[in-house]
Amino acid sequence: MITSTLSPAVSPVLGDAAMFLSSLSGFTSIAVMVLGLCLLITIHELGHWFVARLFGFKTPVFSIGFGPRKWSIVLGKFWDTEFRLAPILAGGYVSIPELQDETTAQELLKDDPNAAKDLKVFPVWQRICVAAAGVVFNVISAVIMLFALFAFIGEPGYNVHNTYIKDVATTQVTIARDAGLQANDQLVSVGGAKIVTPEDLTKAIQANKGVPVEVVVTRGPNNDKVAIAVTPDASGKIGIAIGVNGEQVFNPVSVGQAAGDATKITGNMITMTFKGFGMMLGIVDKPVGVSDKDMEVRGIVGIVQMGADAVNQGVFNFVWFLVVISINLAVMNILPLPILDGGHIVFFLIEKVRGGKPVDAKLKGKLYSIFGALLISLMLYGLFNDMVHIFGR
Repeated sequence: MITSTLSPAVSPVLGDAAMFLSSLSGFTSIAVMVLGLCLLITIHELGHWFVARLFGFKTPVFSIGFGPRKWSIVLGKFWDTEFRLAPILAGGYVSIPELQDETTAQELLKDDPNAAKDLKVFPVWQRICVAAAGVVFNVISAVIMLFALFAFIGEPGYNVHNTYIKDVATTQVTIARDAGLQANDQLVSVGGAKIVTPEDLTKAIQANKGVPVEVVVTRGPNNDKVAIAVTPDASGKIGIAIGVNGEQVFNPVSVGQAAGDATKITGNMITMTFKGFGMMLGIVDKPVGVSDKDMEVRGIVGIVQMGADAVNQGVFNFVWFLVVISINLAVMNILPLPILDGGHIVFFLIEKVRGGKPVDAKLKGKLYSIFGALLISLMLYGLFNDMVHIFGR
C-alpha cells in the first residue's frame, strides 16, 4: 500500500453582521485550504496509481483520506480501481498488492481469491518507479504551480526602502553583538557606503574583510544616529540576520523565464527542505535568526491554519504555500524510512542487491509497525503543538 501523510477566543454570541461575515470568511479560508491539501494528496497518489496502471499492477483501491470503506464515500470505479473519499483527511493511499509481500497482498485481495492467485512479480525497476512516482508528481506539480504564478501574475520582488538588523548572533560569529549592534537597528552606511538593500550591505562588508569599518545605524523611537566600529571576520561575516522594509511588487516575465525560474526555485526549495529536516534533527546548524520555534513540528491543524492565513493574503501567497507543502510532502515521502515511499525503494534495492531475494516479510512487518508508531507519535506531537498555539500554554 502506497501512502502519503501531512487565535484569539471568539465570543459565543455573534453580536452583529460584521462578526458573522468575518467568521464565515474564516471558515471559507479553512475550507479552501483543506481542498488545497486534498489536491496535493490526490496529485501524489495519482502518481503512484497512474504509473502502476501503466505497468499493469493491480490497484483495487484509491483513497483520499483514511478510514474503513463503510465510513467512506465511494466515488466510483475506473480502470479496475475503486475511488473513495475517506473521513480522516490526513493523507491518502493507493493499495498496490504487488508491491507488498505475498501474505499482505492476498489479504488486500481477500474478497477476490482469483485475483490473488494472479499476482505477478514485477521487475525491481518498475516497482521503484511506482514507489517514486508520487514524489515525482508532487515536484512536477510544484514547478507547474510556480510557472503559472510567474507567467500570469509575475515574479515577486520587493521595492526595498531600508535594511535593518533583525537579530544578532549569540553563538558562533558574535562580532556584531560584541561591538554593540542591536536588533532593530536600521542600517545607514558601512565605511561611508550608503546602505539601502541587503546587497548594498553584503558588498560593503565583503569589501572590508578583517578591517575595522564604521557602521552607522539609526536606533530607537527618535531614530538617533549611532556610529559603531566593526571588524568583519576573514570570510566577511559579522553575525547578523537582516530584514527589509518595503513593498511587494510583481514583475512581468516571459514564458521562457517563468519556466526556467520555476524549475530553479523548485530545486532550491527541495534543497532547503532537506536542510530544514536536518536542522530539526540537529545535524545541520541553524542560521542566525532561525529560532527553535521556527523549527517546531506542526500538525494538520497548524498547516490548515497557516494555509487559511495564506488564502486571506491573496492567490499568489496561497498557491506559493501549496508549492511549499507539495515540496515538503515530496521530501518527507522520499526519506529512506519504512512505510514511506523512500523505505519501499530501499527494500527494493536490497532485493536487487541480494539477487532477487526480498527482505524477510516478518522483518518488514516489524519495521513497518515500529516506524508507523513513530510517525503517528510525530503527528500527535504536531497536533499537540497546534493546540498550544491555538489555546496557549
